[in-house]
Amino acid sequence: MDGFGDAVDGYFDVEDQLSRYLLRRAEARLGSSGGTGTLDDVESRADAETHRERVRSFLTASIGGLPDRPADLGVETTDRREREGYGVECVTFESRPDYHVTANCYVPDGDGPHPGILFLCGHAGPAREDEWNQRACIDLAENGFVVLVVDPLGQGERRQYEDLDHDDAKVSGGGGVFPHSYAGQKCFYAGTNLARYVIHDDRCALDYLCGRPDVDEERIGVTGTSGGGLQTIYLSLLDDRVDAAAPCCSVSERYEQLKTGNRTHAEQALVGSVDRGIDYDDLLAALAPLPLRVGAAAHDRYFPIEGVHDAFDRVRDVYACYDAEDEVDLTVADAPHCAVWEFRDDVFEWLCDRLDAGEYRPVRDLAPLDESAVRCTESGNVLDEYADERTIDEVIAAHVTARYPDGGASPRVDDGGDYGEQLRATVTERFDLDREACDLHPRVVHRTTEDGVAVERVWFRTERDPDAVVAGVLASDPETDPESPAVVLFDRGTAELPERSEAVASLAEAYGAVLVFDPRGVGAVRNRTIPVPSWADDYYGTFGTEFKFANDALLLDTSLLAMRVFDVLRAADVLRSETGAAQVSFVGEGVGSYHALYAAAVAENVARVELSDLGPSFYEMATRRAVPFDSRLTVADVIGDCDLPHLLAALEQRGIPVDRGASER
Repeated sequence: MDGFGDAVDGYFDVEDQLSRYLLRRAEARLGSSGGTGTLDDVESRADAETHRERVRSFLTASIGGLPDRPADLGVETTDRREREGYGVECVTFESRPDYHVTANCYVPDGDGPHPGILFLCGHAGPAREDEWNQRACIDLAENGFVVLVVDPLGQGERRQYEDLDHDDAKVSGGGGVFPHSYAGQKCFYAGTNLARYVIHDDRCALDYLCGRPDVDEERIGVTGTSGGGLQTIYLSLLDDRVDAAAPCCSVSERYEQLKTGNRTHAEQALVGSVDRGIDYDDLLAALAPLPLRVGAAAHDRYFPIEGVHDAFDRVRDVYACYDAEDEVDLTVADAPHCAVWEFRDDVFEWLCDRLDAGEYRPVRDLAPLDESAVRCTESGNVLDEYADERTIDEVIAAHVTARYPDGGASPRVDDGGDYGEQLRATVTERFDLDREACDLHPRVVHRTTEDGVAVERVWFRTERDPDAVVAGVLASDPETDPESPAVVLFDRGTAELPERSEAVASLAEAYGAVLVFDPRGVGAVRNRTIPVPSWADDYYGTFGTEFKFANDALLLDTSLLAMRVFDVLRAADVLRSETGAAQVSFVGEGVGSYHALYAAAVAENVARVELSDLGPSFYEMATRRAVPFDSRLTVADVIGDCDLPHLLAALEQRGIPVDRGASER
């Protein structure tokens, strides 16, 4: 029993269809904001302030709120290196009990008070010990700033996953890319964002910096590049202590960024931001009239320069509402994606001016310290240094269990109640399953009979404008009446044929007819690999192609899981139509088990559900340290009321049998 050939047996070019689908939806959303207001509507200071509150409210809600900061940071200075004109202190503090942040503080000679700079590192390579980050901090210190540079979680001396080996998934290395992706997915399940934890660390770093007796807390600047630039924007939006912000290599128009095929990091993926028309320029404009200097790289592979200029023009117009055009400026370096150091002449001169540090004097002969000299712990990692140190996973788990005290438990269901209907309504709304659907028009591209089983290869659309093309292999046993035919959802769909021919024939005998189905992006309709950046070549791996699609879907306030469940429900309609059956069943394996379970919870007239290799609940994946990482299961805010235990309880209440121990026939 064969699967499909290329392009659905030569009927439809699906190589880029999931890419096109998500990009078309993003284009439609970013052109307008569904009546909630865009920067084009900001024509006065009152409009700008309304916009600011809208953006701040959205950001705060998206990340799950901000924790209270501790009254005592437990600061410890573990070492100090004296250098000509300044010293370098090695500092640790606890942003939460038993959760340490490692930092270096570059302190100029003299009593001060000096202006302060919080320097935030990006995802790549080493963090605060990076040569170019050190050069930037030294230059600023020699110009009279107290500069605090911190290790982001998962990087530097806060590495998290070196001891974690789980199904060959990349969860360590790569700077912050892999650990942030791994921890970030857990946050999505709980309806939060990894930025919640990053920003909290940064606010605690501000507490330390502003509390130093040699720092003037009325002259505080923040800067960083890439992920550090994004942190700069978020922190400046949410903490009024920031007096000047200089984000670098972290801004473009979202649509321009999406067109390149680039991925969105966990902290960038604010769920529903694109759907609500909130773009990078909205974030920057919400800072007005805060002094703002944006650094951009002309050859940046991640933040296209065209989008930078478009965004900056709109932001400048909002600053004009405050008569503050002189407070916002753009510096473009003739460089690829780069460190803050590349912008030093313009950005550092600007910081000196805005924070009253005197005339900027570039220091050209800089000598960074060896990594060992800026180390804050003897072991080189907080997890090894402190006996009771908590991992980011434990911190996330503590928040999840507090937020959802009944999470992971099967809900109490009244046999005579309507829990099944309530759950159906919840999933339908959360997954947007009640949206307008197109006519199916299934078409058969091949018919044959194999070992007495009638086999048809079919394809159809579940959505149009933009298109969502799906496919399946319909296998019918003429000896069995298809009273409850089954939609069969293998982990890789029809791509598992012909190796699964015997299993399909056995299922056809049991159910009368089965449709081995490929929802969008699976099997015969899988998208091509998107090699942007070039090293992201593992289709299903961390930061692979499915990762890109999963995070892009979150921006649109949906998920791959939700879109594929929608397709499965349409496949059930096709199966009913083709067989004349009143009921339908669902058979799922691996990730297909999740699709089957969610579809069954929503569908009407379901006969039974048969599952194998069903993974953990989303609550379990959010609260355990070592869990599977599968971008196909990236979904937001499901733990509270539509996790696996809720689905199983609803199906039981509806009297639908669920076999969770099914194995291949």
